[in-house]
Amino acid sequence: MEGYISKLRRRHRRLDRLIDTSKAAGKQEDVKILKRIRLKLKDRIVAAQRNLQGSA
Repeated sequence: MEGYISKLRRRHRRLDRLIDTSKAAGKQEDVKILKRIRLKLKDRIVAAQRNLQGSA
């Protein structure tokens, strides 16, 4: 489970960098979509962490 959470965190960081790049390029619609994806990913990270803590 730790590996899964690490993978999700890496994807989240990549999205952060992509969002920053897109903001600089003025792609507002793309930024909105990326932020929604990032939020869903963050929710998955939190859920996975809860599952990990609950099973410990």
